[in-house]
Amino acid sequence: MMNKPENNMNRKNKQTTKKRKRTSPVARFFKIVFSIVMSFIIISATVLFAYSKLGGFANEEVKQGSQLNLMEALVGKDIKLNIAVFGVDGDETRTDVIFVVHFDSKSGNIHILSIPRDTRVEINDEMYTYLKANEKYIPYNGICKINEVHAYAGEEKADEFSVKQLEELLGIEIDNYVRINFDGFKSLVDLIDGVDFYVPQDMYWDMRDSGDPLINLKEGMQHLDGDKAEQLVRFRRYPLGDEDRVKVQQAFLKEVAKKVLSTDTIVKNLPSLVKTGYQYVETDISLTDAVKYMQYADDADITKLKTETLPGVGQYVGKVSYFLSDEIETKAIVKRLFFSDDVTAEDTAQSSVGKVIEVANGGSKSGFAGENQKMLISEGFTVEKISTFDGERTDYTRIVVSQDGIGKDLQGYYPNSQIVVDSSMLSEGIDILIILGENE
Repeated sequence: MMNKPENNMNRKNKQTTKKRKRTSPVARFFKIVFSIVMSFIIISATVLFAYSKLGGFANEEVKQGSQLNLMEALVGKDIKLNIAVFGVDGDETRTDVIFVVHFDSKSGNIHILSIPRDTRVEINDEMYTYLKANEKYIPYNGICKINEVHAYAGEEKADEFSVKQLEELLGIEIDNYVRINFDGFKSLVDLIDGVDFYVPQDMYWDMRDSGDPLINLKEGMQHLDGDKAEQLVRFRRYPLGDEDRVKVQQAFLKEVAKKVLSTDTIVKNLPSLVKTGYQYVETDISLTDAVKYMQYADDADITKLKTETLPGVGQYVGKVSYFLSDEIETKAIVKRLFFSDDVTAEDTAQSSVGKVIEVANGGSKSGFAGENQKMLISEGFTVEKISTFDGERTDYTRIVVSQDGIGKDLQGYYPNSQIVVDSSMLSEGIDILIILGENE
């Protein structure tokens, strides 16, 4: 990094703390674009496509100065694509929703990594130089929350520097970005006649004094229109803060995806989708790129959609509440999600720190589950529940997980243990179930 004001206090060290049938061209276009970046990109790319059909682009150059070369665009090659998606607040200054989508045409995998808006970052060299040269405000010591980068950069550089900050944080290259404001998000949900969704808790937060909406949702399954959907994705007062918020956003976007992928929805709402996209979406995806991406429609597999969140923990630094990313875990999750072809079985092992654990006493020793809960918590794990296991008893300890690669680090605490991959054995909200054996 370049020289910046003193009192660095080893900033980066502070940040480390110990998820074939042929179709018409239009249908193919919707499927690939939406599969790649769900509800946001489908609108923007549809606008580009439809606008070109109406002669809007004619023979002029498309965004970023690239020429529309259909023959070149339609030459099929396997691609790996990373797209940043930003959801901005009402005045489009801060990015309240941030995630990066990775699509691998060869495997059909669609991976989404959500970035908590409060993630603590040090602005990159280029942004620092730009702000200084243009006599713009520079955050103290170059440190800020990642959602503030968009605001500090200013209108001309907001998207560019937001993308570069993500690239530096994750160590990847991002091909394109899409930015949509919450008015567009509400319009999209209303266009598809709302979404049925289970609200995980009562949500109340009156933000009307600052010009934001009143959030007032009750726990339970309900039908969310655009206004209620905005309330859901804006709500922040969860037990685990941004970590819980991102999980809810991911779950809701999956439900939106299911509904938008319906052929009836596409056919019924095409004109309105185009209008909404043109009004609310900003992207650097050119028409050339959109045409190129559409050929991979049959390769995108929505059943392989996987969502994860940047690993880390919420913590105060001074008087400011940040989300501190774990650099070691971030490297591991980036390798797993964005470079899956190069990942070995050992690389896929996920840390159990941050996972929600239940410890069940599967033996006859009284109070054994409670003892293990205290031990694991002292080691930095999250054990939210202890119980008595009433199923089959074994001499060895079973570590029950939902997928391969989880729980392996816990075997160091239980040498006489086996990993069991069986999500049906996990209670709602539990990531790992440790069933203590008789001989543990």
